[in-house]
Amino acid sequence: MSSLQTKLLIDEWVTATWDEYLQITADPELAKASCYYFNGQLRIEMTPQGYDHSADNLSIGFAVNLVIGCQGIPASGVELYVQESG
Repeated sequence: MSSLQTKLLIDEWVTATWDEYLQITADPELAKASCYYFNGQLRIEMTPQGYDHSADNLSIGFAVNLVIGCQGIPASGVELYVQESG
């Protein structure tokens, strides 16, 4: 893919030629990506993280919640933003 002139940006529309689109969609590294081409614009969307990432993320989140819960540290339920007590 070194002959591509278009810088590959993920989840953004970029200017590209049809030939560049064909070259990108033939790349095995992008086999799981969704690629779109419309009016001289190219968009590459990567698939969401898989099960393993999700399971790891859940385990870490559970561990952090357990620690802050046992220690009585106030935290937001939306994100793990620890509030200073005052």
